[in-house]
Amino acid sequence: MNHRAEFSAATRKILAERAGYQCSVLNCGRSTVGPGQGRAVVNIGMAAHIYAASPGGPRGTGGLSAAERSEPENGIWCCYIHGKAIDSNAGDGFSAIELKAWKRLHEARKSAEIFGLPQVNLGLVESISVNSAPAASLSGKKFELGMRNIITGDNGSGKTVLTRLIASVAYPNHIAEMSRHRNVDIEVHWFDPLTHDVNTTGRSGQVKHILDGRQVPYVARPYKTILLNYERCEIYNLVALSQMFDLSSSAMKSTLSMLVKSSEIVKSVKIDGTRVDWLIEDHGHSIKVNKDRQYGSYVEALILFELAGFHARYHASVEPTILLLDEPFGRFTSCARIALIDRLQMAAEHAQVAVLTSFHGIQEMPSEWRVTALGRTGSDFRMGVPLDFVIDTTTLPPPGFGPSE
Repeated sequence: MNHRAEFSAATRKILAERAGYQCSVLNCGRSTVGPGQGRAVVNIGMAAHIYAASPGGPRGTGGLSAAERSEPENGIWCCYIHGKAIDSNAGDGFSAIELKAWKRLHEARKSAEIFGLPQVNLGLVESISVNSAPAASLSGKKFELGMRNIITGDNGSGKTVLTRLIASVAYPNHIAEMSRHRNVDIEVHWFDPLTHDVNTTGRSGQVKHILDGRQVPYVARPYKTILLNYERCEIYNLVALSQMFDLSSSAMKSTLSMLVKSSEIVKSVKIDGTRVDWLIEDHGHSIKVNKDRQYGSYVEALILFELAGFHARYHASVEPTILLLDEPFGRFTSCARIALIDRLQMAAEHAQVAVLTSFHGIQEMPSEWRVTALGRTGSDFRMGVPLDFVIDTTTLPPPGFGPSE
């Protein structure tokens, strides 16, 4: 039986049009259609499969059926040269995660171009190589990142350390603090859309950067990093919110005002001095959430995810942005976790996201999310706070979203 998943003419047309008839491969953008002799039209583009058209093909099937592999979601529009290169050498030179990220970014640029929005600085943190770090489980490993990432691991597996290492290009103080206990050597690769490599070393609190082969005192315009530790999140205080998102109070007020206009969940935000009161709508229920009437940690997480996603989406329109969420799930049910991920998927739009969690039940997560599991070791670095923690809830969330047993 032939299980080859061919693209239909209609699917190829969708892929070509969404790519603006340009190659989606990073830093290519070559036009694939144009005038030939006389009235002829020359088309040098092709729809390449992300996961293989046939079982055993380049990059495997990704667990998708033949029908799923023939859908537009499994295709990327390329020039003929890159379309052929993608499948050469058994596809070893191009990972599925990489192709998905390039396709997403290329389509984001074309969308921004159509609406006259800034689009030249869209980018992606592609990988981080950890040569030495306080968490022994991370040392000697390379972690590839897609647009959507879930990094799982038990207590002591190094999740929080990895979060700080990713953030350290923008906030080198993380490396400085870690290196007082153990030497740190990392390399981060990203594009914006030009490719960049930064080698960062930390020795006894001193940090050194080699950016694109040249030593620099600091990385002047790195990717934007939004790092949130759920345990420290305070959504009822304007000053705390501003500090959490590294914004002035006036910028946070404007952000909250615009969030109300764009969100399907947050209906109003009332600010009285430093106090912040929320009105949200979830599953048809209007819920008032404030410091006097807290509705439970699920609702607080829902608000945080919506705000974080909106904030990251805005930054991603002007510069490469990665949103890092450290242990945001707590003891929520699987249903609640999936709901939060779905909201984040929509709210963050073209911003890159990495969620670090001890939650292992990720079978139902959307296929676009790349899952990386960290091994556990007895050595880890705590930076003054627990690496892993449990979030308790004292009041019941909406039906179906209570804490698990």
